[in-house]
This record gives sequence, C-alpha cells and structure tokens, in this order.
Amino acid sequence: MTSEVLEIDCIDSEIDLVIKTFLNEYELTGVPIEVSFRVLIPQLKKTDRYTHLIHTYPAKLLMHIPFFFLNNNIFSKPGDTVLDPFCGTGTVLLEALLAKRNALGADANPLARLIAGVKTRTYSTTLLTNTLKSLLTPPFSDGDLFNFPDVVNIDYWFNKKNKEALLVLYNRINGIAIQEIREFFLVCFSNLVKKVSNADPRVSVPVRLNAKRYIDGSTNFVKVEKRIKELESVDVFNKFESICKENIHRFNELKTAYSTQDISVEAQLISKDARNLTVSLDKNEKLPNESIDLIITSPPYAGAQKYIRSSSLNLGWLNLANSNELKYYDSLNIGRENYTNATQLLKKTNLTACDKLIEQVALINIKRALIVSNYIVEMQSAILESIRVLKKNGYFIMIVGNNKVCDLEFNTQEYLSEFMENNGLQLILKLIDDIKSYGLMTKRNKTADIISREWVLIFKKI
Repeated sequence: MTSEVLEIDCIDSEIDLVIKTFLNEYELTGVPIEVSFRVLIPQLKKTDRYTHLIHTYPAKLLMHIPFFFLNNNIFSKPGDTVLDPFCGTGTVLLEALLAKRNALGADANPLARLIAGVKTRTYSTTLLTNTLKSLLTPPFSDGDLFNFPDVVNIDYWFNKKNKEALLVLYNRINGIAIQEIREFFLVCFSNLVKKVSNADPRVSVPVRLNAKRYIDGSTNFVKVEKRIKELESVDVFNKFESICKENIHRFNELKTAYSTQDISVEAQLISKDARNLTVSLDKNEKLPNESIDLIITSPPYAGAQKYIRSSSLNLGWLNLANSNELKYYDSLNIGRENYTNATQLLKKTNLTACDKLIEQVALINIKRALIVSNYIVEMQSAILESIRVLKKNGYFIMIVGNNKVCDLEFNTQEYLSEFMENNGLQLILKLIDDIKSYGLMTKRNKTADIISREWVLIFKKI
C-alpha cells in the first residue's frame, strides 16, 4: 500500500482509517508493509516540536512514530496509561501527554531520565526567565574554582577558560532552591557541556577535534581548524543564555498546548531497569500486573549503542556519575559491549534460528557472540516484564532494527517476534521504515554493520 498523506483536520479518524487498512492488508497477506512515517504525518515536518529538542541525545526515536500510534482510537484512548520501558529522553512520553494519555517511562541512563523528566513538565516561563537573569548576574569570578567535578579526562576535553566558566555556572545552578527549576537549568547546562568542549560535534561519542585527520586545506580540515579557534574565544555564559532562552520558548509553546486540553494527564519516570518495572524510582514495589493500556518502545540495538560513553562528559559535569562509575552505569544497559570471560558467559536464547546464528558468530568472534546472545536474553527478560504489566487485549508496539554481526544477518526483529508470540502476544502487523539518521549505530570492519531500516512490530496481548 502507498503511504497516505493525512490532513490535519480530524487526524485521529484519518489515522484510524490508515491503521485499519494496514491491519486488513497484513491479515490477508502476512507481508510486512513498507511505510514512511514522515510521509504519513507531514504535519510534523518541523523538527523543533515543543520540548523534543531541549537537549541533544543520540539515536532518538523519530517522533512521527509515537504520534501515529497515539493519535488514534484503536490502540488507546484519552486518559489511558502508556508505558515506554526504554524511554530515553522521553519522546514517547511527551507525545503521549500531547495525545491526552498518561505516560510512564524507565531508562538506565540517569542523564536520559533527567532530560525526560524536565521535558514533560510544565513551567512558569516568567520564573525561568527571572532565574536565568540571576544566574547570569556578574561578576562571574565568584564561587569555588578549584573543586571540579570528576569528569573523565577533564583537561583533555576542556580548555582552562571554558572549564572554569562551566564550574561557575554549575555552582550557581546548584544553589537554586526549587528542585524542578534547578533541574531545568541543569538540562540546559548539560546541553552546553559538549558545545564548549574539544569533542567533535559530528560524532556522538566523544572524539577530540583534530584537523590532522584530514588533508591540509580540505573542507573538513578548515572546518575543524575554525572550530578549535572558536573554542578559545567562545563566551560560555552567552552560549548558556542562548540555550536557556530557546528552551524557555519551547516550554512556553508546550504550556499553551497543554492549556487547550480538556483532560488532565501526567508523565512519571518509574524505573531504572526495564527488567524490573516499579511504581516509582524510589520504591521497590512492583508496577501492578495488567495496569498498562499500551506499550510503545524502541529498545537499544545489540552491540550498537554507547549511551553511557556518549553521555560521559555530561554525567561527570552533572555529578551523576564520576569517572569510576561509568563502567557500572554501562553494565546496566541492555545491548552493551563491555564483557569479560566471554567463553564462560555465552548464553542460550532457546530460539533455534538465533542460537544457530550465535554459534556461527562464536566461531568467528567469541566476544561478538557474547554481546548478541546476552542482548537477546536480557531483552527476553525485559519483554516478559512488559507483558506482565500490559492489560489483556492491550497493545505492545516495538520499534527495532536488524544488523549484521561478523558479516552475518542478525535478524533481531524475527528473534524478538518469535519470543513475544511464544509468550502470550499475537503479532497483528509489521511495518518497515527507512532510518534517516543512524545516531549511535556504528559500522565496524567485519564484526558489525549499521542498521538502515526499522521494523515496527504491533502485538496484541491475548
């Protein structure tokens, strides 16, 4: 079926019609349907939608996807509760609120949780503006300029001038008494950190700017040389002010959007681990069985994500994780790459095709076999936990990609689909969309490959 362009009027009913057409076609043919969510939802051609862009973050979910699956009357209704067990910085959570659904999220990265929590709040923009003025009141030489946070290789990534300016800002922000206001400015501060560092802005994980990587006089050589010089003269305080003002404007637009709603909904970060969904971050009590109406999530990819490494400078400056704690936080992430004793930890997934593929990979590269086997086993645990909390007849929508491991096709969507169908879910629709931005999906010589397509799998709990 050719992707349909939706008119902005009566968009819920228009999406209902498209979804019903997809469902009928898939039921008849069993063939995955190719779509472009950007074409389906042309109203979202403006990327700066409300607070989605308050902070950069790698491999973000395309906002069109949750918009499409939330603004209809088939998978949920206003007032329902939507869960994203791998919520990242809250793309699904924000779109759920805008679609008049309550939202719950979980994520292992404390930076992601901070951003998601701030992104989905309402703020008095007047209070934010007045607080910003006080933060930027000279002189800027006050405060402690000696006790820097434990940022990994801080002097490698920041020159003396920018490092001291960041510390002044951080100390001032930490003096804000109201937690929610303080967290808003910490998010703005975090978004500033890499912009005034020696890290190459074109790469998600920190890589130091170095013009010598390019031919002398080439376009890239000139760009990097210019960037390095700019870092010497950049006004850190002005740059911080610009980021804050842009975000205050975004929250003003979000507040206006919320004010037109006829139903009160809220978002909450409930857990640090998709395998253990709790009622809140500070309680061990389990989220009740069959309490969720709809799950929409885009889990990490096997061996392709470096969320903690990409966040390392931010986590350090925010005192969320010092240089010694980064490995611990990385160990909490499903899809991680850092393992020891590879031959002893290789696991069975109990999925015939998957285990056969893993055995082939192990003959080529035991570490990569460990990475993908552990990924599937841990994903199975997370999926079972999501199934536990999903209501009967509720829907589970997963966005996932395949990739290559040691030049062998690792069919993630097939393996996870098989497991989900074996555990009480009925696959009712498969869609395929091309990925336009690879984010953290890195290509490695002979051991892994980029992911160029996303599979959107729609299940119903029976």
